[in-house]
Amino acid sequence: MARVLVMHRDVAEASERAARLRALGFDAAPYLSLGARGFRGIRQDPPHAILIDLTRLPSYGRAMGVLLRQQKSLGCIPLVFVEGDPDKTAQVRAVLPDAVYTTWAKAEAAIRKAIRNAPREAMPPRDAGTPLLTKLYIQAESRVAMLQPPEGFHLPGVRPQKQVGEADVVMIFCRNSAALGRALPDLAGMMRPGRRVWVLWPKKASGMDSDLTMVRIREMAQGFGLVDYKVCAVDATWSGMTLGKRRQRRNA
Repeated sequence: MARVLVMHRDVAEASERAARLRALGFDAAPYLSLGARGFRGIRQDPPHAILIDLTRLPSYGRAMGVLLRQQKSLGCIPLVFVEGDPDKTAQVRAVLPDAVYTTWAKAEAAIRKAIRNAPREAMPPRDAGTPLLTKLYIQAESRVAMLQPPEGFHLPGVRPQKQVGEADVVMIFCRNSAALGRALPDLAGMMRPGRRVWVLWPKKASGMDSDLTMVRIREMAQGFGLVDYKVCAVDATWSGMTLGKRRQRRNA
């Protein structure tokens, strides 16, 4: 039986929501702390999913979701948010785009889907206050090269080129480790001061068949003397990791 932990700003209401889920066949229990004090218990006995109710005080739900995803040991637990005010829910989506969002009427199916598609690794919360182009180091005058982009992909305000040339930012889309392995020799050769090189790979929640993860990309890049400096969510389908040459330590 799938175990679900229910988070709500009001503990009594969390207990009522957990009872609803037990009636649907889940082993559900309320989270009895109002902050991160109960995280130790979650680490010791992690549930299959955590449901966070946004119908009341959604800022609390967003804060708890962010705290969970910032914990390496908890970041792979699927998060399911019950939607409340549309505008407030949209703000949560902007910060945690790879979580599952649902209504109470569809909660059972959403929880089971989230458990089936549990993330293999934690995805850091997105900084909703930073525009995507800023996170990608793309400025108004930047020349952007996109290599093997999927059909229909675009960045607002960007007219990409198909060849690297003198690009300031290079974005290469890799759907699996085989594609990344073919690309890495060229990626290592195109590194230069001032240029940002991004590897984009499918998120687990995208439904695309892929064996790439942050850990796998790091491992493969190290073989070419490359390290990662930043990871961010690009959209609902793609995550991005910027690679660069390992910085040499100067002698004191």
